[in-house]
Amino acid sequence: MGTWQGLMVKGNECFSAKLWSDAEYYYDQAIDILDGMLHQNPKSIEAIQGWICGYHNLSTLFQKTGEIARAQKCLLIPHQSMMHMAQREDIDDDQQLIAIQATKLTLTPLLEFAQTYPTCEGCVDMLMDQYRAAYQDNRTFH
Repeated sequence: MGTWQGLMVKGNECFSAKLWSDAEYYYDQAIDILDGMLHQNPKSIEAIQGWICGYHNLSTLFQKTGEIARAQKCLLIPHQSMMHMAQREDIDDDQQLIAIQATKLTLTPLLEFAQTYPTCEGCVDMLMDQYRAAYQDNRTFH
C-alpha cells in the first residue's frame, strides 16, 4: 500500500487516461488511508484537506461518467461531515475552527454543482446560508 499522496497521483494519472474504474480504486484507497489518519488525529489539516480532495476527485470522475447522483454524494459526504463537526459542542474550539474552515473548501464545489445540475431550491438556499455563515463567522475562540 502506498501513501495517500501516491494513491491520489495514481488516481489522477488513471483519470487523465480515462481509466475510470482504476482512478476510482486509487481515490477510494487514498480516502481509506486518510480516514484512518483522521481517526488518529482529527485535527490534522493535511488529512482533512486530502480527504476532501479525494471525495472531490471522485465527484469529478462520476460527473465525467454520467453518474450524477454519486457525484453529488461525494460532494455531500465531506461537506456534511465538516458541518456536523463544526456544530458539535463536545469537541474543543480548535477542532471546531478547523471544521468551519474546511466548510469553505466544501461549499463552493457544491454550489457549482447546483448550477450545473438540477438541485432543489431549498437545498441551494441552505447551502447559500451556510456559505454566508462560513464567511461571516464572528465567533471568538479562546
